[in-house]
Formats: sequence, structure tokens, C-alpha cells
Amino acid sequence: YSFLLSIIFISLSFLFVLGASIKLQNVADKRFEDEKFLNNILSYLNEIQEPLEDSLEGYIPNSRPILSNKRELMKREIFFLIDSYLIKVDEIIKDKRGRKVYDYSRGFEELSVLYNYINKKIQDVSLQGFQSQLAEYNSFLELFRNVQLYSLILILTIVFISFITLIRNVSIISDPMYKLSSMASEISDGNFNIPIPDIHLDSVSEINRVAGAFNNMKNGINNYIEKLKEQKGIEQDILAERVRNLKMEQLLKRMELYTMQAQMNPHFLFNTINTGVQLAIVEEAERTADYMENLAELFRYNIRERRFFVPLRHEFQGLNSYINILRIRFPNSLKIIIDTEDEIIDKYECPAMILQPLVENSVIHAFKTKDSLGTISISIKYDSPYLRITVSDNGIGIEQSVIDGLLIPHTHNYKLSSKVMGLENVIQRCYFFYPEQENIINIDSQLGSGTKIEININTEVEPCIAL
Repeated sequence: YSFLLSIIFISLSFLFVLGASIKLQNVADKRFEDEKFLNNILSYLNEIQEPLEDSLEGYIPNSRPILSNKRELMKREIFFLIDSYLIKVDEIIKDKRGRKVYDYSRGFEELSVLYNYINKKIQDVSLQGFQSQLAEYNSFLELFRNVQLYSLILILTIVFISFITLIRNVSIISDPMYKLSSMASEISDGNFNIPIPDIHLDSVSEINRVAGAFNNMKNGINNYIEKLKEQKGIEQDILAERVRNLKMEQLLKRMELYTMQAQMNPHFLFNTINTGVQLAIVEEAERTADYMENLAELFRYNIRERRFFVPLRHEFQGLNSYINILRIRFPNSLKIIIDTEDEIIDKYECPAMILQPLVENSVIHAFKTKDSLGTISISIKYDSPYLRITVSDNGIGIEQSVIDGLLIPHTHNYKLSSKVMGLENVIQRCYFFYPEQENIINIDSQLGSGTKIEININTEVEPCIAL
């Protein structure tokens, strides 16, 4: 609309200038019309005033247009003079036709005098007309200057109005776009916590549609963020509940571990004390003193170590006390072989009370029906990143069904508890500490050929229960 209005203003200005120019042209034509008429008459008289003999033939057919213009001559001061001149010309023509030479000559002289007078009169009238027209010309110039001034003022006014209209139109487009860009910058910066009101614009239809689309996008983003916050809150609540459940499960596992570890001490103490009683009955000697001394050391280790993980050196010290007891009890029927390095046992840790129960399991169950020499091999090696603890014997072996029952995680097999409770205790504790490690413990056994139990501790993985 503003552009159309500017075009209309410019068109009106040009029409005004054109009308003024046409008006000035008409004024000029009107002012010079009389002067042109007199000049035409003077030219015609000059043609008549030529040698009358030569002009008579041309005058006769051309005399009628002059006479027909009498109505126009009446408007001029010199009409009567021209009329007399024409009458005189007619008389001379008659004399010429009548061959009146004297009258013709005298009339021609009078006609010449009249011609000079008319010529002078026309020049006087022309001079007066020129002076009058000069004054009118000054008025004409003044009027033309006014037209130029008014045209300039009109053009400047149109330019000013067009400039104001252009600025307004630009502001109608640029201000909403700047507002849109500012809001978009706020959203792109992630300021979703600050309420951003909807944009209401009074602009062109295209800008209004863009603003409406922006409002829809902003509201959609805010709704999506609110849904995400609700989801996040629900997920946090679920996660907190899971953490609480895990903590409760961890506490239950710790209680179960304490219970299982506490079961080891009475079970083991019962066996060792029973052996000491039997030995004391058979022989009251120095061997009994050594036996009871190693037993005391073993008791001391069991009472002292209450942590889940202990240095491998401490575990080895408790195992040595138990091995000394076994050597006193089975001096000729049991052979124990230890294969390890001081660097390894001084560097790494392992779950407490796992070596002695494994050796005890071999002593109690592997050789109970075997009369030949029993051999137990204990090997501790480091195979990056695993610490491999192996206890093997050449006893009677374990049935595969029993092995399968022992290797079931997080269960307690009451059918096996009376026979291999110590081994089951060690296996379940390994599962507790490393639930994600599938190869934490392996049992390889053949009936009549012996059993091999291997524990693989990943030194790069932290136990799942904090110590």
C-alpha cells in the first residue's frame, strides 16, 4: 500500500507540472497571436505594394481572403487604415483597367503614402505590443518560477513522504524480525528456564505467519522440555529406588558373607580340635606341642582377619600354619607342594580364607578312601591381568553333578553342605565379589584321577562390594 501511495504521489506531481507547462504554452501562444496577425498583414501589404502592374494579377484572386478577414481586422486599431488602403487599391485597379494613367499614377502615390503610414502604424502598434508583451513576459517568468518552486516543493514533499513511508515499512519488517531473532537466540542459548512470552505482531502477513510458526515451535519445545523433566524426575525416582534396593541387597550380601565366613571358623575348628584330641590320646610328645602351637597360630589368624580382602602374604601365613598341622597329622601319607614367588604374594590381595578351605577340602574328601600317598599342589601365578590360584590333588575326584551344583551362583545347596561346605563357601564368596566375571572359578575333576580347582582374580577390576 505504501509503495502504491508513493507511485500515486509521483504521478500527481508529474501531472501538475505537465498541466502547468501546457497552461504556460497557451498563455504564450495567446500573447503572440496578435503580433503574428499584424506581421502577416504587413507581409501581405508588402506583396501588394510591389509594382502594381505585377501585383494586380495576383491581387484580384487573393483579394477575397483579405476581405473575408474583416471581422478579425475590426479587433485592431488599424482596421480603418487597412480598409482605406484596400478601397484605394480597388480605385487604382479600376483606373488601371480604365486606362486612366493620371488617376492611376496619382492614386498609386497616395497609396504609397498610405502604405508607409500603415507600415509605421503597424510598427508602432507592434512596439507597443512588444512592450506590453515584455511586461507580460516578466509576469510569465514569475509564474514559471512559481511553477518550478511549487513543483520542487511537491517533489521534495513526495520524497520526504516516501522516505518516511519507507522507514515505516522497513521498521514494520525489521523490528519483528529483530524480535524474532532475539527470541531465537534465547532459545538457542538454552534459556528455557526464563519464561518467553508469545510474539504478537502487527506486520505484513508473511511476518505474522513466521511469528505464529515461531510461537508454535517455542511452545512445542517448552512442552517437550516439561515432558523430559517429568520423565527425568520419574527416572531419578526409579534410579533412587534401585540404588536403595542395591544398598539393601548389598547389606544382605554382606550379612550373608559374614555368616558364611563365620561358618568357616566353627567348621574348621571342630575338625582341627578333633584331630588334636585324637593325637593327644595316641601320643603325648613333642609333636603334640608343635601341633597345638600351629593350631594356636591358625586360631590367631582366623580371629585377626575380619576383612573381606587381605594381602596374599597374610593368607599364606595362615595356610602355612594349617600345612604344618597336616604334616604332623599325616607325616607319611600326605605330600604338599607349593609353587609361587615372593614378589607375587607380597604384591597382590585375595579374598580372606580361600586357600585353607580348598586344601582342607582335598584332605578331608579326596583321600578318605585312598590308601596311596596323597599329593596336594598349591600354585599361585600372575598371568596379566589375572591372579591365578590353583589347588589340585590326586584324590578320588568329584562327580560332575556335584560340580554343577557347586558352580550355581548365589545358591546354597543343602544336599552338599555336609560334604563340601568349605568348597561351596569359597565358590559363593567369589561370585559375590566378582558377579560379572564368568571364569572366576573353574573345577576340573575326573573320578579316580583327582581334582583341580582354579580361581582367576582380575586385578584390574574392583570387587563389587566396597571394603
